[in-house]
Amino acid sequence: MFKAITLILCSYFILCCDSRTAEKLKVQLPDGSRLLGRYLTSDSGRGIRAFMGVPYAEKPIGELRWKAPQKKKAWDDELKAYYDPPICIQRDPFRRDYEITGCEDCLYLNVYAPEVIRDPVPVMIFFHGGGLMCGSGIKPFYGPDSLLEHDVIYIGINYRLGPLGFLSTGDDNCPGNFGLKDQVIALKWIQENIASFGGNPNLVTIFGESAGGGAVTYHMQSKLSKGLFHRGIAQSGTNLAPWGAVAHKGVAEERAQELGKMMGCTFDGQDYGKMIECLRDVSAEDITKAFYDFFKWDTDPMVPFPPVVEHEHEGAFITENPRFVMNPHGLNIPLMTGVTSEEGALKTGAFIYNDDLREELLKNWEKALSTSLYYDHHDSQKQEEITKKIDEFYFNNQRLTSNNNQNLTNLWTDAWFFHAMVDYLKLRFSNENRNKTYVYLFTHKGASSFTEIFKAGSENYYGTAHAEELQYLFPIRKDLHYFFSSIPTEQDKRISKILTKLWVNFAYFGNPTPTEVEGQIWKETSSFPLDYLRIGNEMDENNDNLVSLEKDLYPERANFWTDLSAHYPADDENLLDPNSKANVKGEL
Repeated sequence: MFKAITLILCSYFILCCDSRTAEKLKVQLPDGSRLLGRYLTSDSGRGIRAFMGVPYAEKPIGELRWKAPQKKKAWDDELKAYYDPPICIQRDPFRRDYEITGCEDCLYLNVYAPEVIRDPVPVMIFFHGGGLMCGSGIKPFYGPDSLLEHDVIYIGINYRLGPLGFLSTGDDNCPGNFGLKDQVIALKWIQENIASFGGNPNLVTIFGESAGGGAVTYHMQSKLSKGLFHRGIAQSGTNLAPWGAVAHKGVAEERAQELGKMMGCTFDGQDYGKMIECLRDVSAEDITKAFYDFFKWDTDPMVPFPPVVEHEHEGAFITENPRFVMNPHGLNIPLMTGVTSEEGALKTGAFIYNDDLREELLKNWEKALSTSLYYDHHDSQKQEEITKKIDEFYFNNQRLTSNNNQNLTNLWTDAWFFHAMVDYLKLRFSNENRNKTYVYLFTHKGASSFTEIFKAGSENYYGTAHAEELQYLFPIRKDLHYFFSSIPTEQDKRISKILTKLWVNFAYFGNPTPTEVEGQIWKETSSFPLDYLRIGNEMDENNDNLVSLEKDLYPERANFWTDLSAHYPADDENLLDPNSKANVKGEL
């Protein structure tokens, strides 16, 4: 009898607890749509309410392929938001992967909120990297385990990629920038709905890495994005990075025609509309498969379908080259930006590790450099001049030997990432009416390295590579099995706490150190030489000083690329504004 009563009481208690738990996981949006989430836990066991696979736009399929995203209509039934959504269809050249994954129906986001929220909390929205060709916002890559150690709402989103996200014919038939427009409508969805989860729509931070960092700076220019966010963090990418900068004159249309020809939808020389209608009947898999055919050497150009300057029309994302926009609305927004010390290992790790790739690079040196480093839009004489200056500056005319592997990595670091940040900051600093700017250099050597993902093996260490900081902001190491060692050191754990604290402080205050972090106050920078925060052990595992204030970041390398002018439009593009260009150029 006693056991029976006990069983009844226990069952009643469990049902009551389940009922209360279920209520906490129910959210009704302003349009009446209902969500039911699930519980997760942070690194230390804090409760997280997760709402995964939430649609923020209508499916971009059929007639909506290559159209601006459409606002998601309200749904009637309760949506069980338990699991990650499908990722956008893609191939991953960075892992030298030929597999096609994902699907075209992919415009979803994941919302992660603290279990208990007393007052509305800041919102942090992450734009993933992947060269606008691959990546996603799903949990195994970009989960909440570390960030939700703090009282913020964190959101990861998917957006269209590759030719399905960035094809452009330069006219109304296919204006382009669809992946960036997906991000805009996601930002609008968040403004309209985030209060239902306990978020503050007036305290929104967008942050992104690589192509995601470029996206942050594009949103700081686009009028469509104005007022939808209040802080920006651009990690290892700006809209002036050569791989993510707007396409040079005529390039987008040429590649659209080439894709049409590959798919049996040849441009007739007059009407892009017929070609696009034909392409809408081609499978997403065939279109995604084809974009590898746009590589001219190895896996370059890294981004065959970049953003474009659109013609003036309703819904245009940008209508001016970012290089010549002197007063974007983003000047009013606090900005945090930085790079890793060996960004270029993204590309060069494989060259150093793989003898066949190294030999291929040496054999095709001139073509490889002009294509991969994005100066092949210049005439042949200009390309030769640029290559000669690179040989002199980085290799003392010795080309590539085992003694100058670091120089090779420095070359790709500077050409792809570092100088783009310098150029962006020059533009920002040229306007006195700007908000605060904070710059960092990430130099941490941890137990695992992203060069393992970039096909450089795990036997050697190539420096603090591109994307390295992500494993300390997100549970990549824990949820995926890309790394040889997934066991963090004590220093790794400290770095994770430092990074998340700095990033969350910035989301709260627009200042990463309103009080000291690791005994430091991160000084804002407003001119060159740059004041910056060095984060990491400087590749010395015995160095316990993980944060320090430093000054004047790679000045000789920055001046070299400024003088080189390799990434400015070619003289025959008729896009140059001499006055604007003068604001960007000049020694530091």
